[in-house]
Amino acid sequence: MKFLQKIIALMFAFVLISGVCEAATAETVNNGEELARVKRLAIIYPDYYQTLDKEPNINEFMNALYEASKVSKNYVLSYEDMANRIKSDTGIDIRVLKKPDARKIFKEHVYKYADAYVWVTLANNARINMFFDVYAVNTNELVYTLRNEGGKSDESKNVKTYKTMAEEFYRIFDKAVQTEEKKLKDKD
Repeated sequence: MKFLQKIIALMFAFVLISGVCEAATAETVNNGEELARVKRLAIIYPDYYQTLDKEPNINEFMNALYEASKVSKNYVLSYEDMANRIKSDTGIDIRVLKKPDARKIFKEHVYKYADAYVWVTLANNARINMFFDVYAVNTNELVYTLRNEGGKSDESKNVKTYKTMAEEFYRIFDKAVQTEEKKLKDKD
């Protein structure tokens, strides 16, 4: 009987370990000096396409991205906040424009409110992959990239999973910013 309990406990531990190891991340810092200056981060309209009826819609996805930002040490502006500020300043409502036009206007005005913006792309084919590309507002240069790989099942394509993956991005991004800040201080 004890042997059977040990086998079951070992199988349970294996399942837990393999579930934790399933997710993977890949991080790239392209411009550490620009990254070190980031204190305010805006969210640009993401590349997200609902593939299943039970998946969240675009508004739920964007809300999950913003809600996840509460773990960040940076000040994060949601796309909705940015749209409201741009409309207040220019009279242009980017929410009603086609995506390319809205993104162009967003990029032209984001420097007033943030130091960088994050463009999230969700590829949810066989395995969920979220790509977080951070751009400096003054140059629109890609300064940081993180790929966060999630599970394979259709059940994992939900708000909770997307929020958890985004929270992981914010935590890793904060560490990258701190690392680059330290490098700059050590140079001086």
